[in-house]
Amino acid sequence: MRKIYCAIACVIAMTVSAAYGDGLNEEERNFTRAFETFRAKYNLQMPNIDDALVEGSRNWSVRMRTTGSFAHGASRENIYRGQASGVAAFRAWERSPGHRALLLSPNIETFGIGQDGGYWTFRAKARARESVTQPLEPVVAPKAMPVLNQPIKAKFKKIKQRLCCR
Repeated sequence: MRKIYCAIACVIAMTVSAAYGDGLNEEERNFTRAFETFRAKYNLQMPNIDDALVEGSRNWSVRMRTTGSFAHGASRENIYRGQASGVAAFRAWERSPGHRALLLSPNIETFGIGQDGGYWTFRAKARARESVTQPLEPVVAPKAMPVLNQPIKAKFKKIKQRLCCR
């Protein structure tokens, strides 16, 4: 009887493994491949996939879809609403300066990607800094110049409004 249970458990495990491989669905794996290629192009090490971040990303994507909301739920997070393709989500973030900065951050240690329907969430965990006296700052976008004249300030404000997630 025990052998039968073991055989059933093995068949289930192999079926789940074949369907999801590393725990990601096909479109999440497509995103991960695009992400890996992108980081390699800039000679950046590929961060590891973190199961807890994958679960949190999926849960947030489900929440956005079911509530119809579209808002960030964590720091170091990219969200996308649109096509169900992992490559399309990646390309959208790649073209957005703030989202791109997170994808290119050399401090990312682990990440998670999750999707539900056309809703995508990418979450990253960064390495702690070498110095314990400095707090870890979010790596999202470069800091703005401290002094800008008014016309340039107004132009940046318009660009920021167009690029920000809504």
